[in-house]
Amino acid sequence: MKKIGLVAVIVLVLLSVTVAWHRFRVPMKSLIFSIFPILRSEPVDQPIRFDHIHHKEVARLNCFFCHPYVREHRVAGIPNIELCRACHSTDAISRRPEALKVVEYVKAGRKIPWKRMYLLPEFVVFPHWIHIENKIDCSTCHGVTGTSDIPVRMVDRMYMEWCVDCHQKRGAATDCYGCHSS
Repeated sequence: MKKIGLVAVIVLVLLSVTVAWHRFRVPMKSLIFSIFPILRSEPVDQPIRFDHIHHKEVARLNCFFCHPYVREHRVAGIPNIELCRACHSTDAISRRPEALKVVEYVKAGRKIPWKRMYLLPEFVVFPHWIHIENKIDCSTCHGVTGTSDIPVRMVDRMYMEWCVDCHQKRGAATDCYGCHSS
């Protein structure tokens, strides 16, 4: 009799979790990510361990300097040696091991083979410029990416329900064609 009761409780809990997951996906994911914060982001193995903190706080560069297309296009753009050359053409400024790697790329005239951090499906349109016009801080979607000394991809907010929830909280449009147009 105790086995049947235990099985019934387990089935009831699993059923409740399944219903909660499908009915309240954003709050459930938020709860999971708050209980297990290590799941919020994942490191991205880049050819150079780019230190956003150093470039933001020491070099005083804003996001737009390295991501020039963010104000006008669907993608922000990936910085490369043309921008890096300004500070990393010699090892005079670049003393750190990762910065010396940049110097080597610049001296060789080779592009840095960055791995793309975020890639949305082709049927999703994310106009960065609209978010910038509405004064949405980059960290809203990119989280600790700009405040980390290692490249990380935020996985706790890269799904449609999170975006819709954010739009609803801010009174932004939730029309399907706003994000799912060609």
